[in-house]
Amino acid sequence: MSEVNLEKTEFVPVYFPKKDRPWPILGAASVFITGLVFLITSEHFIRLGIRILKNPTLLLFNILPVFLFMALTYFLSRRVLFSVTMTASFFILFAVIDKVKTVLRQEPLLPSDFTLAKEALTIVKTFPPIHLFLIGLLLVGLLAALVLSFRLSKNEKPIGKMQLLGCLIVIILGYGANTFAYSNTALYNQYPVIDNPYFQVNQYNSKGLIYSFCHQFNITRVTPPEGYDKATFDQLEKEQPQVSANNKPHIVMIMGEAFSDLSNNQNLDFSKYRDPLQNFKEMADSENAVSGKIVVPGYGGGTSNTEYDVLTACSTRYLNNPLPTYNFIHQPFDALPRRLAQIGYETQAIHPGYEWFYNRQNVYPYLGFETRYFLEDSFDLATQGVGGYVNETATMDKILETLDTHIKTEETPLFSFTVTIQNHGPFDNHYGSLPQSFDTDISLTEAERDLLTQYFKGITDADTQLGRLRDYAQASTEPIVVVYFGDHLPGFSNGMDFFSLLDYPIGPNGTLEERLALYETPFLIWQNDAAKEQCAFSETAKSLSLPASRIINAQYLGALLTQLLGMEGVSPLFDYANEARQILPVSTNEIFVDANGNYSESATQEQKDIVSKMKAWQYYKLFDQSLSK
Repeated sequence: MSEVNLEKTEFVPVYFPKKDRPWPILGAASVFITGLVFLITSEHFIRLGIRILKNPTLLLFNILPVFLFMALTYFLSRRVLFSVTMTASFFILFAVIDKVKTVLRQEPLLPSDFTLAKEALTIVKTFPPIHLFLIGLLLVGLLAALVLSFRLSKNEKPIGKMQLLGCLIVIILGYGANTFAYSNTALYNQYPVIDNPYFQVNQYNSKGLIYSFCHQFNITRVTPPEGYDKATFDQLEKEQPQVSANNKPHIVMIMGEAFSDLSNNQNLDFSKYRDPLQNFKEMADSENAVSGKIVVPGYGGGTSNTEYDVLTACSTRYLNNPLPTYNFIHQPFDALPRRLAQIGYETQAIHPGYEWFYNRQNVYPYLGFETRYFLEDSFDLATQGVGGYVNETATMDKILETLDTHIKTEETPLFSFTVTIQNHGPFDNHYGSLPQSFDTDISLTEAERDLLTQYFKGITDADTQLGRLRDYAQASTEPIVVVYFGDHLPGFSNGMDFFSLLDYPIGPNGTLEERLALYETPFLIWQNDAAKEQCAFSETAKSLSLPASRIINAQYLGALLTQLLGMEGVSPLFDYANEARQILPVSTNEIFVDANGNYSESATQEQKDIVSKMKAWQYYKLFDQSLSK
């Protein structure tokens, strides 16, 4: 048998004879790739197929971007096989990213996500090794397919002018389709939605990832609300804060990463173990506290949006834009830290994450934080890290260190704001091997039980450090107020399974109460005895018309704090927010809750007027208000 000389073996280009035209092949491949995207991303594949049969243009609007992408690649490379492989690789990766994000955050892939590529890569690094291996395997496989298809495709040499003309035609067709179809909101909204239409995942599931993504790309521009008048808000903002100097306690505000009360479940028993919320509950139940729940902008992520809502008294939801709200802050912004600084507070922000995360290194100074502490200059991930993030102990060490130093060296009150990060997902094996921490009669797999155990470990650590802060404050003769709240519910790798499995009254397609619960996190405003001597705000709270449910929008939390402390007049917007809270304590884009706890999908005229004014005031502060640094 003769030996084969591998060194002289050459790749034989595979190409289609000239009598074969590439367009039928590219067209058929476009249909196949689109179907594959549907299969990967859709949770209702059969129901979606029925909808498409009734509305065939839905299929067209999903196929067209795939075909145009493939046609452009073909005109640029003149390789049919490579063009098909390139397009398939791009859209498969696109679909997988959407699927992962939907599972973790119950939010589909948005154009704005590509502005957060650096943040996303940092989070991906914390994934379990098996997940990283699978991601790497997918990327290597797609890259190998691209290289191989390029080698095996014959490059058909066209006339240069024809190649240029083809690219031009594809670009014109794409521009026309985007202008007349993908940017057409009325057209997009006319297609029916499976289940709750206000849940964006359902929009994608019902209309297709590709069509929905292209539509989202066209609606990111922020425009002034209807009837907006800059002069109106110029007049409202003219007055400087007039606040009594008698009550200025130190304020320590902490936003806990994925902090929630999910441990409060009738199917979970912690009687033989430490209650994950032991200290939080003790503080909330004391006479020194006001507590409840805030309705935050997102589920499973969007930390900076909750920061924005609480610190500014503006609402991310009212902006109606998929971009993080911090993306719109490019100049000094009139927020809580800036207003407190005007009445004599020193202001500081602590975030044990990278300073570029959500552009905080620029946004924090704009909000009025005079001093900032980030991972780069104040923490050591190598010695203080847990699961890829700085731990709760190190974070509280920094909070107490800066507070104690300030009390000993300064006469002014301190406003300290901290974002913790230890309990950031994913939670799979986040803390390594852990002992059992709860009992349940619900049948859970080993993986499910461990996932909950991992999450509750992070909540327990956060609660332990909250106890340290309470003990420090109670031992101090200085008046200290502690504000603690969660940024969003956790996004688990098994999606919404836990909520149905453990009978949580939470779900994107349930009742109005269940839909709203998807965005509820606990909050606590607590004062030490020294602060209580100055102003017993638990008594003050009785006259503030807080809803019986104690559920309020996140945008009201900072304003509520100023009201409890007797700081009326610190900010015109904060004062208005406190008035609005009494009429409309909760409002999202589709759920409205009045002061009596009545839920509705439609607002009264009075409530609509409040929302309109808040929208306009937010636009003014983001884009029209001029402040000196």
